[in-house]
Amino acid sequence: MKMPYCSECTLGEAAGPSHAISSRQRFARVIVGFGWLMVAWGSFHVPVPAIAWPLALVAGWIGLSHIVAGWIGYPDCPELGAIATLLSRRYVPTRCGPWVALDRWLESRS
Repeated sequence: MKMPYCSECTLGEAAGPSHAISSRQRFARVIVGFGWLMVAWGSFHVPVPAIAWPLALVAGWIGLSHIVAGWIGYPDCPELGAIATLLSRRYVPTRCGPWVALDRWLESRS
């Protein structure tokens, strides 16, 4: 069923991932995720709690979503779709510019 407010979104159709990602690409997402979790942990050293907590929450979300993307092999933008894909148990399509370029580079090196 086509939704009137979305040109590409469909409801009730089993759309698969845009492309499969290799184990190198999955590993890269996990490494980036752990890096963001380290940023989240380090943000607690900011002396102003009004800055530290939002920074920790955002960095934690980005880190966790990248780890989930590596775990489930999510090829698109991890911050927007990896956790939603996991929770809804269906692929949620998103677009991601930075990972497209990095994935291309990782494919050429394998």
